[in-house]
Amino acid sequence: MSANAPASAAALPPFFKSPTLLRFPDHRLIGLRDGVAYGFAREATALPLLASEFVHAQRSYPIVFSTDEGAAPLAVTGLTAGENLFVGHDAAWSNGDYIPGYVRRYPFIGITQGAGEGIMLGLDLSAAHVSTDAARDGARPLFAEDGSATETAKAAIAFCEAYAVDHDRTRAFCAALEAEKLLVAREARVALPDGTEKLIQGFRLIDEAAFRALSGATLETFHKNGWTDLIILHLASQQAWRGLVARAFPSE
Repeated sequence: MSANAPASAAALPPFFKSPTLLRFPDHRLIGLRDGVAYGFAREATALPLLASEFVHAQRSYPIVFSTDEGAAPLAVTGLTAGENLFVGHDAAWSNGDYIPGYVRRYPFIGITQGAGEGIMLGLDLSAAHVSTDAARDGARPLFAEDGSATETAKAAIAFCEAYAVDHDRTRAFCAALEAEKLLVAREARVALPDGTEKLIQGFRLIDEAAFRALSGATLETFHKNGWTDLIILHLASQQAWRGLVARAFPSE
């Protein structure tokens, strides 16, 4: 997404520099530091979003779809490239605004090694959250002495598993949008306090007219899958562009 936030997936997932499958004993000393805020997301102008998050996210973020294959939903968090208006100077997330699951999951990530295999826990070893010696740094260990997962690791695995399930549901929704040709390239012309406009491009929205023109059978399928609710939430979220402007220019 431009203004200029990337809508296409990079070689590595956003934020991740060194995603690594956790193994014992290789990572027996690894731990998770407490008190690390959201500075890692400070330059994210848009964030991946799951379908189940639309209802929470639409109050704060315009929800758009990427232009690449797969049409991933994104929560727009800034008006300028490299800007996240929801992360403050203290690296805290804006109070009262929904924090996307993608952000809350970091530095963990679910890794599968083959079709039909379960989720295994991965970790970005480059993250500030990560301690290379949990005992030394007072961090929460991920492995017990016998190699079993600690409660911290179990919670991370559960989060990654739930995220993966919802991600699959989200992909099914987006595939249906693509199949019915409901996604169209759009641009946002955002009115600024000084009277000028900011043009934001590089994303897609659902064409409301095309949605309303769907056949009865297709609409029934969409309704049965909960997709009509998601479309309504997506359309309603476009009102959040005004909130981004107010956040970017709080005193004007």
